Amino acid sequence: MAKVSVPPKLDKPVYQINEAARLLRLPDKTLRRWIDGDRRFDKVIEPLIRPASTGDTDVTWGEFVEAGLLREFRHRSLPIERLRPLIAGLRERLGEPYPLAIARPLFAGGKEMLWEEQVAKETPESMLLVARGGHEDGYQLVLGEIAREFVSRVEFEPPETGVAAKWYPATTRRIVLDPRVSFGLPTINGVRTETLAELSSAGEPDSEIARIYSDLGISVDDVRNASEFERSLTQAA
Repeated sequence: MAKVSVPPKLDKPVYQINEAARLLRLPDKTLRRWIDGDRRFDKVIEPLIRPASTGDTDVTWGEFVEAGLLREFRHRSLPIERLRPLIAGLRERLGEPYPLAIARPLFAGGKEMLWEEQVAKETPESMLLVARGGHEDGYQLVLGEIAREFVSRVEFEPPETGVAAKWYPATTRRIVLDPRVSFGLPTINGVRTETLAELSSAGEPDSEIARIYSDLGISVDDVRNASEFERSLTQAA
């Protein structure tokens, strides 16, 4: 009998903020502000991702995934604060603490609900997750550029209806973050990229490393991808 995969729990703590920030290539302070808010002089900045500040430095899987989506807005220098009403509205409407880490708003009938919330919350056109397509799309709702990028990095379980179960941090989908495997650290076929990269940087030939892990399906290209990926995390820190 085939083993049934159980989707991860979005409220399960997986990372500390500094580790989550490293994996997302974000400054610690930025991620902390998004997740738990901040205080600047006498001004309190409420969190974007948590309903309210808790002071907890643990990052749940749902918080990590939602931060991954917010990162796409930041990379485009878009005003993330403008998403606050939309996130709060989706949280209330769906009854989900992490509405951006579930598939429903981005697929099938959920797009209409997301569109309604965007209109009601006056989400800027440049920040729409779904938009009206043109003639070639039959004027149906389609994913915006940022949502398409986000969906390309996430695997939902069940597909199109479930929770974000895996996060692909690189262009190659060989490297994956899965909270059910190696504590959510980056792996290739269950082998940590950090392990492969450390062996390579220590002078072990990539072909020999691939031979050692051949039973786990690790190739020379996997070793090289792991090394490049780990270097990119170090450079972004």
